[in-house]
Amino acid sequence: MNQNNSSFSPDQLNITNENSSLSPLVLAAAELASEQRRRKRNYELKSVHPADVSIEEEKGWIVVRAGKRTTSMKRPKRHDKWLEDRVWCLMHAMGYPTLNGTNFNIEYTRPDGSAGKKQIDVYAEDEETALIIECKSRSERGRRTLQKDLHETISLQQHFREVVFKRFEGRARPKIIWIYVTDNILWSVPDIERADAYDIKIITENELQYFETFVKHMGPAGRFQILGEFLRGQKVPGLTDVKIPAIRGKIGGETFYSFVTSPRHLLKIAFINHQALNHPDGRPAYQRMISAPRIKEIGSFIEKGGYFPTNILVNFSDEPRFDLISNSENTDPNIKFGWLTLPSKYRSAWIIDGQHRLYGFSHLDEAYLDQSLFVLAFEKMAVQKEADLFITINHKQKSVPKSLLVSLLADIRMGDAEPTTALSALGSAIVRSLNTDKTSPLIRRFAIPGVPPEQNQNLTISEAVNGIRRSGLIGKVMGKSVAPGPLSAETDEATVERAGFILRGYFEAVRAAHPQRWEAGREAYIAVNPGIRAHLTIIAESITYLSHKKSLDFDLMKPSDFVAHILEFCQPIFEYIGRASDEDIRSKFSRKFGEGGVKEYAYNLMSILREETPDFGGEEFQRWMEQISSEKIDEVNQFLMKLSERLTDFVIDTLKKVHGTHRLPSDEPAFWEIGVESERIRRNAFDAQQKDKARRKPKEAYLNIVDLAEIVKQPNNWSHFEHVFKNARPGERSGQKYYLGWIQTFNELRNIAAHKNQLKTYTDDDLEFVDWLRSEVSPKVPL
Repeated sequence: MNQNNSSFSPDQLNITNENSSLSPLVLAAAELASEQRRRKRNYELKSVHPADVSIEEEKGWIVVRAGKRTTSMKRPKRHDKWLEDRVWCLMHAMGYPTLNGTNFNIEYTRPDGSAGKKQIDVYAEDEETALIIECKSRSERGRRTLQKDLHETISLQQHFREVVFKRFEGRARPKIIWIYVTDNILWSVPDIERADAYDIKIITENELQYFETFVKHMGPAGRFQILGEFLRGQKVPGLTDVKIPAIRGKIGGETFYSFVTSPRHLLKIAFINHQALNHPDGRPAYQRMISAPRIKEIGSFIEKGGYFPTNILVNFSDEPRFDLISNSENTDPNIKFGWLTLPSKYRSAWIIDGQHRLYGFSHLDEAYLDQSLFVLAFEKMAVQKEADLFITINHKQKSVPKSLLVSLLADIRMGDAEPTTALSALGSAIVRSLNTDKTSPLIRRFAIPGVPPEQNQNLTISEAVNGIRRSGLIGKVMGKSVAPGPLSAETDEATVERAGFILRGYFEAVRAAHPQRWEAGREAYIAVNPGIRAHLTIIAESITYLSHKKSLDFDLMKPSDFVAHILEFCQPIFEYIGRASDEDIRSKFSRKFGEGGVKEYAYNLMSILREETPDFGGEEFQRWMEQISSEKIDEVNQFLMKLSERLTDFVIDTLKKVHGTHRLPSDEPAFWEIGVESERIRRNAFDAQQKDKARRKPKEAYLNIVDLAEIVKQPNNWSHFEHVFKNARPGERSGQKYYLGWIQTFNELRNIAAHKNQLKTYTDDDLEFVDWLRSEVSPKVPL
């Protein structure tokens, strides 16, 4: 569909701009296009006299093009103005034929007869709906009360209804939708409840980003998907009593209807449960975002006469009306023929499979909207079965990544019989709640499948779920069941609510400690994947410590008390995040990758708590704390590295003395070809040499410690190395020929010494082995 379609045409509405109660309005297509071009820019433009340039530059304007008579300048739009323009452009992209102009006002009459006027940020109208939109934003993300704004809107709702209805006098009244669009505002619970009580819809930057992406792909046809968010369960005007012939039957225990309809009808009631939107109502979202290139390809295919002989698969959210034809012609016990009354409510047909085939019509002209579409519709199928069916259909298609399907399996398996899957599903539901809850400090911080991420959407759902799983906060797999954790409740739904409340409380304290660092994402090292996972570990460790030291029973504790105890104990962490320099933060928390990185990040957080609570942390952490500043450990590291170097030099020097350094016909030195028989060892050394382009050394310099064991026990080498390398460890079985087992252990410890930043520590057994090396091996190796 395009904006010239009759179903979206302002000409059909015969609307003028004579009604001064709503002004100014923009109706003409050319004016709408001009206004859209101006608003879609994230900067303002103006021309000034050259003499005024310096004055304007002080106000933030920069020169775009200098001329003799005028100079063009621009500056970024204010955050509040930019939000208004984004929303206006979204309404334009949705195909609304009537939109507000600049400085738009609604004029109304009070009960006492006096006149009133209210500026409205965005007004959009068509023949069926009127949207009255307020836009609120902050320059930086944080809390802001909207109580006063909401109270004003609520007090004016009836006045606005009368004005809008008067404009539609003589025609069907439109559905009025009240919307607050916010950016960088963390909502309070009372404000959400206040808005909900008066049917004021809330669009945060999370939903706005999704809507913009969806409509960019879909064009005006995407309007019904978005309206379905606001008008769910309400009737679509002009779509009542649409009857079509159909077959009703049962398959897999589910009632189905098979029929043919048109894109014109199906687009209005269709709804796609995209993962990108992640509904906070808990309904699992399994569809991937629509592919714009694929939509265009399908549209082009249809324009060239193409058609689809396969069914679009949908699920009716309500039981539709089905009138049987006469019994004499309807004798088959398995299927029945009759007249199906197509559902007439917004989002009453959930698309399971075929979204691209349906929305392939979205950019096409009016003439294509009455083509035939084959549809197989289930009746009130459970959403878990919807997702199962989606996976069954798509699991072998290249268009659906296997990793996404694995994620979907976890997302729809709440309460699954397999405990690992059930725990993953529960963790996924909790993360989804944190990402969509309007009061959450983590709202919109996770990358959304199918939507290009913005700078601070650097968190990934899979990492957060992994962190929740590993922390044990929502339970641990014990055999064939899940043992509950401190965030667990009686049911999965209650666990999502309890865990969400507690985690929101904790991460709000992290955010509030230094909002700028929190919002900066990966650049500030706080709101990053390893950091989120490390804080989950801190919560778990704090619970363990407080349970043991203060006999607190977190399992039975109310969420508010739970949060209070954890925040009090972890206060040193929040204070550190707030006061530490950027360099200190970078030193402690940057460059942390993989499981080792998460552990090191957590240990650095735990070390902050240890300053206040010296006995905090488990045995492994205590050992890490002892060793990171221990002079003894530094000496052990130096000893192991030096012994490694001495052993390597001894082997190479001995091979040269025994076999010589002269070149053989192969052009290899004799000590290398004769002394090192293993092709694998020679090839690995050569490969390592070629990779070392900065400081390339002879091949023999790239031997590793375990290679030495194989070299020295060659029959032609052993007699020259036996006196140094044959070392039986205490308790080792007697009668062996080589006694080289110690080399493997030595290599493992040498790796710890060489990679001190990988959070590896020495156990007491390791240090005892080092003492054995000092007394039994080191004295034999030439200096």
